[in-house]
Amino acid sequence: MHIARIERKIDELEKVSSQISRWRLGVFLGGILYSYFTINALNSFLYTLLLLTFIIGFIILIDRHLKVEKVLEKFKYLKQIKEEHVARFDLDWQRIPQKHLSNEHTKHPFGADLNIFGKQSLIQLLDTSIYEGGLSRLSNWLLDVGPDKERILERQKLVQELSELQSFRDRLRVEALYTKVKSSEKKWTMEQMLEWLRLPKKTGFILPLLITITLSVSNITLGILALTGQLSSAYFVLSFVSYLTALKLTSEKVKGLFDAAFQMEKLLGSFSNILSHVELFKVNDDKEISRFLRVYQEEKEKPSIILKNVRRFAVAASIQKDQLLGPVVNLFIPWNLYFSMRLENLKEELEPKLTRWLDRFYELEALNSMANFSFLNPEYSYPDFQNKSKFLFEAVNLAHPLIKKEQKVANDFVVKPNQNLFLITGSNMAGKSTFLRTVGINLVLAYAGAPVNAKSLNTGLFRIFTSINVNDSLGDGLSHFYAEVKRLKQLIDELNKEDRLPLFFFVDEIYKGTNNRERFAGSAAFLREIAGKNGIGMVSTHDLELADLESEINQLTNWHFSESISNDKMSFEYKLKPGPCPSTNALKIMKIEGLPIE
Repeated sequence: MHIARIERKIDELEKVSSQISRWRLGVFLGGILYSYFTINALNSFLYTLLLLTFIIGFIILIDRHLKVEKVLEKFKYLKQIKEEHVARFDLDWQRIPQKHLSNEHTKHPFGADLNIFGKQSLIQLLDTSIYEGGLSRLSNWLLDVGPDKERILERQKLVQELSELQSFRDRLRVEALYTKVKSSEKKWTMEQMLEWLRLPKKTGFILPLLITITLSVSNITLGILALTGQLSSAYFVLSFVSYLTALKLTSEKVKGLFDAAFQMEKLLGSFSNILSHVELFKVNDDKEISRFLRVYQEEKEKPSIILKNVRRFAVAASIQKDQLLGPVVNLFIPWNLYFSMRLENLKEELEPKLTRWLDRFYELEALNSMANFSFLNPEYSYPDFQNKSKFLFEAVNLAHPLIKKEQKVANDFVVKPNQNLFLITGSNMAGKSTFLRTVGINLVLAYAGAPVNAKSLNTGLFRIFTSINVNDSLGDGLSHFYAEVKRLKQLIDELNKEDRLPLFFFVDEIYKGTNNRERFAGSAAFLREIAGKNGIGMVSTHDLELADLESEINQLTNWHFSESISNDKMSFEYKLKPGPCPSTNALKIMKIEGLPIE
């Protein structure tokens, strides 16, 4: 519905743009014909007046056309954003943009196992940022290994408020998209500009500037006297050569002035348009978002005022780009030297302000990503961290946010204080691995400050650790089994670590890289070792014999997923049930697919 209205508006603007284009062409051709056929037919005053009318009309039409094209382009970006909303709602991964991140998370305690990165991942579903800094901030929140309740609740409140501000979020993204697309590879990024601003300040400008100003005044005075014949031109020549020599000696101080000033003028011009949208946005003072945006709305520190002054200065400094005017101006006054000094002084003033604005803007982009996720999933809930429940973890209708709504199955899940080690058995494809990831990914969302895919979730704070997608490493000479052994050793080290937060860990198909006898012995020993430690554990396995450990390990309880087979067709409930799995299905699957089983 929204997209249809936007498409109608785009059609209207395209018609207006085409009409103005025809008018421009008509005025241009009319001016050409008028100037040719009436040059001798009218008096010069009337001829000039009408010719100016054609020129002014043409300029007005150009300006009007540019404005319409700008609005048209922004509406096209708005349509793109709305189409992305639909794709995110439907989990249409082909139409959801994906940004590529580094692989640094592969050694992270849980980053590689919970579908946080990569294709059809949580970050792809959430991320609506335009700038790399916004994506980086969101990634850091999702990968946080030491969640803090105060920070989580603060972000949670901001996300809740921003989720209701759809127009603000969409308009901000339109401005950011429009600005980003207009930039070129030759232009600085914000990070490059900050790097330049943080370079050591050049000093020693005052004396050279006093000397060159004195010589400049001398040149002008002696030049006038020489032209009027009151003084020999030799004095002017001596003064002028001294001035040029002084400028030559200060060339190192003005080196890079043009590039820096030009880049600042272009970058700050586009970024100020984005910040203006934030600066002018008003909400009730009692809202958390109002306090969050205050950094842009302080009367004496408004970005629009400061950046306008900086841009004005940068335009003046970049006069060097004019190959004619630049050298001429500097022949008379030390223009470059003066503005180089001003530019260096500007670093100290602008860098902390720009750093603060950018830091808050990147945070806003990350918050908007989660707010958009909340807006598109109104049935999701915000987790409670107040420890009101008698359980360590209590989830009602917990499901996986990366599974389509018509396919996902929700489960209730409770962790009691003295029964915090879960052994999950079940047949192939029954849902063991998905359930481990379901609990893990919702904890990641909860600690980032986002809503979770559950009717309700009450949880404490935990460090998260996973051993799910353990891969061999050819570069390090590690087999799959040895890589898993090293990962599980890391897990035990984390459990034994003295930390303010307990560990919530997930182990999928324990020791699947070795034979049955050694796998059972190693798995049993591992479960005995981790029981009663400072954490909650979920371990899935195919070894049904491990279920007998429930009578030996007080903290361990058995749970399972099962399936049913009818007419050689297998169906799965994906519902978590108490007790060990009563059946297996490997031979049945082999038989259904026509493989020998005897």
